[in-house]
Amino acid sequence: MNLKSLWATILSLLLIVGCSRYKISLPSPDQKGEVVIAFQNVNLVPMTDEKIVKNQTVLVKGKRIVEIGSSKTVAVPANSKLIDGTGAYLMPGLADMHMHTRDNWDDWLSIWPVSPFNLYLANGVTTIRNFGPEEGSRNYVLGWRDKINNGRLIGPNIYTSGPIIYGPVLNPQKTVRKQITKGYDFIKLYSFLSREDFYNAMITAKQASKYTAGHIPFQVGLQDVLSEGMDEIAHVEELAWEFVDFDKTKGLTGGKWMTYVIHTAYRQFKPYLGLNLEELDGRYGKAALSLARKVYAADVPVCTTLFLDEVIVEKLSEPERFLSKPENRYLPRSYIAAFKQGREKHQMQVRGGEDFASFKRRVDRILLKYLKEAGVSIVLGSDAGTGWMGLVPGFSIHEELRVLTENGFTPYEAIKTGTVNAALVTEKMNARGDFGTLEIGKRADLILVENNPLEDIANIKKIIGVMAAGRWYSNATLKDMIALK
Repeated sequence: MNLKSLWATILSLLLIVGCSRYKISLPSPDQKGEVVIAFQNVNLVPMTDEKIVKNQTVLVKGKRIVEIGSSKTVAVPANSKLIDGTGAYLMPGLADMHMHTRDNWDDWLSIWPVSPFNLYLANGVTTIRNFGPEEGSRNYVLGWRDKINNGRLIGPNIYTSGPIIYGPVLNPQKTVRKQITKGYDFIKLYSFLSREDFYNAMITAKQASKYTAGHIPFQVGLQDVLSEGMDEIAHVEELAWEFVDFDKTKGLTGGKWMTYVIHTAYRQFKPYLGLNLEELDGRYGKAALSLARKVYAADVPVCTTLFLDEVIVEKLSEPERFLSKPENRYLPRSYIAAFKQGREKHQMQVRGGEDFASFKRRVDRILLKYLKEAGVSIVLGSDAGTGWMGLVPGFSIHEELRVLTENGFTPYEAIKTGTVNAALVTEKMNARGDFGTLEIGKRADLILVENNPLEDIANIKKIIGVMAAGRWYSNATLKDMIALK
């Protein structure tokens, strides 16, 4: 055995050991250097339909699922690595389809208590889609994407936009073409683009068949965003601005637009800030349904990012409770210090408008209700990753799922947003949407959990192990990966 093969074998052994409840055998690689990993006696959650298929065996070779069938009939090759999943449930890995990286992930020891890559994997997030890399040259994420694909870096599979096109833009056509040339997976458009800049960016992207996603620019509005063919709306909350009557022709640039629109919204909504969810539904429900039907007719998916509403309200009204959450110990140390000093982003932005934050949370829930009713494709995303909004990578996606199930989604429907729907969107991005369901030929992104996730969404947090692109991480390994030193 040469040195390279020896190290590959050692790495595979390190990644597969440590599960105390489930038996694992550790054979040597086959003649081609790829070991078959066999999940035996599992209850399958295939996500091809709302069902559980009991007593199944799933064979994985390399990065792919190569066979699925009854444990009584599937022949497990000799020298396979065996994972006995008796009584457990095997489901597709989750995707966080709206998050942000920062270049300090490479130097996480000085910023983060634990690597964000590890936090995602430990929570069963095997795919992330970067809605705009933060800091540095932004090109660093392309290197991470390729290293993970090539097995040279541990982490979830990455899809990414280029730097966010905020607006105003000196030359939107050149900016879009540059990002396409560099190999980014999609184009991220932001709120501050002028009508002309938005149209020019869209024309250039469509000529290259490049997927576009982002905010609804204030100067453009939903109707024109849809008619111009933007492929995806980045947040449910973007639709809330359609309720605000503001002057789209006002001569503002950049962040001045956000200040103007928020102040206008607060003034217009002030008489209704105390309305409960049912009362708000009565006032805005018809308008929300009308917006949702327009989005559905245009076949445009919408990302969730709804847990952030809860986090903002909690940070403002119950700061001690926010700090006491166990998962928040994984936030950057500098963020926690800023929060304790009252210098955190939302503490400064929303100070004096705490009632508006609670109101917005209720409005966003109403929008979600009618997007679902209209049949709009909802895609799971948390907006985590930067560490500067109080969202913990990986952990926040489970909170996002909880929010969905508390607002009318069944566990199956909620899981679908981060599996099936995520893969469909990825396919539209001209990438390989070969994940999200447990089928032969799909990428081996899997979560083995103790109990049925279709009965209770919280069961996904009871993780026995995670497989990302064919690489297995036992429960003990995952715990070690996020252990605070």
